[in-house]
Amino acid sequence: MARDTSRTVVINSVWYSTEYHQQVLAWLRNNQLDRIVLVAMIDAAIPRPEWYAEFDCEVVSVGYYPGDHSLDFCAVFVNKFLNAPTMDQLTDASKIDTAYMCLNRKPHWHRQKLYNELQSLDLLPHGMVSMGGSGTATRSLVVDTDHDNLAPNASREHYGIPNDIVSLGHVENWQRHFVNIVTETFYDINRTGFVSEKIYKPVVGCRPFLVYDPDGGTQWLRDHGFESYVTDFRDITDLDLAMPDNLADFLVVLCEQTPQYWQAKYLALQEKILYNKHHFTDHVQHQWIKIKQGILCQV
Repeated sequence: MARDTSRTVVINSVWYSTEYHQQVLAWLRNNQLDRIVLVAMIDAAIPRPEWYAEFDCEVVSVGYYPGDHSLDFCAVFVNKFLNAPTMDQLTDASKIDTAYMCLNRKPHWHRQKLYNELQSLDLLPHGMVSMGGSGTATRSLVVDTDHDNLAPNASREHYGIPNDIVSLGHVENWQRHFVNIVTETFYDINRTGFVSEKIYKPVVGCRPFLVYDPDGGTQWLRDHGFESYVTDFRDITDLDLAMPDNLADFLVVLCEQTPQYWQAKYLALQEKILYNKHHFTDHVQHQWIKIKQGILCQV
């Protein structure tokens, strides 16, 4: 059998910066290649995919790129490693006494914007909110380091909040909140094609959720078979909950409701909540089918 002498370079998008991209371009322009393999598994795809059009070689993309080799690695990771409470604990509506939860570690601009809106409307005391910062952090949560199920090697140094990606956190916090507000790693998930464990935690954790995103995450959720909750609160508001600028104003209305309302509404939404949780299993199975069919070997 003849030895394959083709030259292939693999470019991983993890921690991929604009500055590093310039170094990559310089290297590619000085080397003859037969194939470029773009990999995005635990981070978003490299933006503006047309950048590689100048190179006269085959280009294959894997992971959070559109196409035949797309793969939702974070869904597989969450399904395998997330440590969640029991279904009885997750679905006990009687524990709900707080309107919402909005957890943020890295202070990305869109998270800071929402946090500032919540602060200006005096909503922080009415929810469970965290925001990491440079040496400081805001947390209105039960903190029990013996039972918080922190991620391995979770660091408090950079943002003041553990990078807890493999649990729902303290079970009491999770049980007490009604609506989960998701601020994804990147704003505009339709553009980046990337979602993390943040969007899957309320799905697996049986909580209605709203996504702070240009369209409320509705297109991404619909395209992947999940159902959103943007039309489920018309009994208390006429705001379009797919619009991010309406989210803080909606939370004002939600916080004005009683725990009895939150508990009753949770039960009313339970069919959709359980559908999303069960569909997550189907979604993960679909990713595994791709893996078992050799999606990574085919590149």
